[in-house]
Amino acid sequence: MQKMTKKKVIVVGAVVIAILLVFTIIRSCGKNSGDKFEFQDVTVGKVEKTISVTGILDVSGKKTILSKANGVVAEVKVDFNQEVRKGQVLAEIDTVDLNQMLKKMGAQLESAKLELAIAEEDLEAKKSMFKDNLISDKGLERAQFNYKSVLLKYRQFMVDYENARTQKANARIVSPIDGIVLNISATEGAPIGINTPAFVIVPSLKKMNLTISVDESDIGIVRKGQGVVFSVSAFPEKTFNGKIEKVRINPVVKGGLVTYDSTVVCDNDEQLLKPGMTATATIEISRLEKVIRVPNQALLVNPLEGQEELEKNTVWRKSGKLTGTIPAERVKVEVGLRGDTFTEIKKNLKKGDKVLIKYIRGTKTSGK
Repeated sequence: MQKMTKKKVIVVGAVVIAILLVFTIIRSCGKNSGDKFEFQDVTVGKVEKTISVTGILDVSGKKTILSKANGVVAEVKVDFNQEVRKGQVLAEIDTVDLNQMLKKMGAQLESAKLELAIAEEDLEAKKSMFKDNLISDKGLERAQFNYKSVLLKYRQFMVDYENARTQKANARIVSPIDGIVLNISATEGAPIGINTPAFVIVPSLKKMNLTISVDESDIGIVRKGQGVVFSVSAFPEKTFNGKIEKVRINPVVKGGLVTYDSTVVCDNDEQLLKPGMTATATIEISRLEKVIRVPNQALLVNPLEGQEELEKNTVWRKSGKLTGTIPAERVKVEVGLRGDTFTEIKKNLKKGDKVLIKYIRGTKTSGK
């Protein structure tokens, strides 16, 4: 009797196990198996919104020095990259012909000066004689006319002489500021004309301008004072910082694309940056510190894709309860700044919650 009881227990146990196994198989028939869920913690940290742009570096405050005289360059007195002082002579234009002209004009001026002195002395004498009724009105008028004619002649010689002296002074090209010679266009022995660029001087290489091209779709959120971080190929491991100084409204159309130039002012204390370098830059549009945040993917993933469309600003928070076959619950959130990597969450999530950022649907099993 005791043996029969043990047998019955074994049989009943086997039947129960079989039933459970069949139930599990039936339950899994037609449902997804091997679904993969990847979760990530809700954290407190920084949320940044940036724009990537490219640009060209140039020096800040450069001065183009023009020639003020016509002639042939006699001597260039400075070299590229040389430091110069305000008033220092950078180049001289040949003045041999001008010197000869000045000598001739100087002699003419002295002659006119003597002639003027004689005419003035004659006029004074005629005035005295006229008072004593020794000459007529016409005699005095002739003396006055002669004096005025000689005076005009002298003044014209004086103007011509001063112009020639100015031309000689202008034959010396001088620096208007303390600075560094960036470029030299004047060449010894070559002709140069008035208003022809001769030199480019910069006050310092410790300040640079970065001109960046901003796409028309982004220009609406670019403002003066925004921070910019950039790098150049010459120093790929190093980053440089600057701030937007000007946002131009003049469009640049190239290849069917519309961009707007903005000027970034940056420090170059180490003088690593050179004019003409191409920079890859990031404009910091907005930044928040110490806010509740989730990865951007959390607002995009939809494990119910194909079954129903989720509401906007919805995330899936990991839960001990199943939503169908999904080990997470839907949570409607209020978002703030949408950054490049993270999005600020203002309500309904807290630090330490886990949100779904990736879902891979498994294959369906058959009930055979």
